[in-house]
Amino acid sequence: MSEHAYDITYLLDIEPVKLDVPERGTVRKPLAAVPASVSALQEAMARELLQADEAHEALIQQFLRMAGQSFSGAGGQ
Repeated sequence: MSEHAYDITYLLDIEPVKLDVPERGTVRKPLAAVPASVSALQEAMARELLQADEAHEALIQQFLRMAGQSFSGAGGQ
């Protein structure tokens, strides 16, 4: 290739494009009802953790089923 193909000096002569982008503030969701006591907060967190644990366990079981199918299918070839 010629050196002309790598010549980018014309990029220095153009004016940069200025876009009018509105400034984005932080978007916060409104807080749910805040428990009045520490024990109520701990209880709510424990419930959420148990729900997350159930979902996580379901994902693990799904993965193991899919992995088992792929491993058993690979052995028969």
